[in-house]
Amino acid sequence: MKTVKRVVLYLLGFLVLAIGINISKRAGLGISPVSSIPYACELVWGIELGKATYFVYMGLMALQIILLRKDYKVRNLLQIVPTFILGTFITYTSTKYLLFWLPEPSTYVIRLVYLAISIVVIGIGVSGFLIPNIMSLPAEGLCAAIVQVSKDKIKFGNAKVGVDTGMVSVSAILSLVFLGSLATVREGTILAALLVGKVVGYIMKNYKPKIVEWLDKGENTSEKPIDKEAV
Repeated sequence: MKTVKRVVLYLLGFLVLAIGINISKRAGLGISPVSSIPYACELVWGIELGKATYFVYMGLMALQIILLRKDYKVRNLLQIVPTFILGTFITYTSTKYLLFWLPEPSTYVIRLVYLAISIVVIGIGVSGFLIPNIMSLPAEGLCAAIVQVSKDKIKFGNAKVGVDTGMVSVSAILSLVFLGSLATVREGTILAALLVGKVVGYIMKNYKPKIVEWLDKGENTSEKPIDKEAV
């Protein structure tokens, strides 16, 4: 039962994350850093955001192999599973399918409201798939690889900042070269980079213990002591 609950929470986290990403996209003020390159691929080459996520995240897995070489663990190839899950959820929670009812924002204020909602939703989603501790996404896997290669001289938080910055930079270059403007990187990207972590931190501090308690609840209740007199 505990395993079932962990898997359900893990999948639910990715679903909520995908919804948040699509709301962020709808806001039109830039997208979260980890989706910035896939978004650039969508705008430049017309590759749908979910499918672009597959390709970009598999590229991040390849970077892990290049960095770690013989120290690369084969089990890390399983990161393709959450990549497929997230990419599929992004596709099927888009405005074409699930969020078709979400109107196009008509003013900058409404765009900011959409952005604020997306940041909270993304934070909830990230917390949802992190708490079960099943398998991380390739972006986090790349951060862990950088920490390992540096022999812990680079901390995970700093590696995360570096990976996010690198993805935003590549997205900005693609946007400038092929679109002639910073269509993929705007104030929303910066705000997401600054605030999503705050939302995750708040959830982890205030709700993770209760969620973990729920995950563990009833773990040993199925085994009842044997009544020797009744035997």
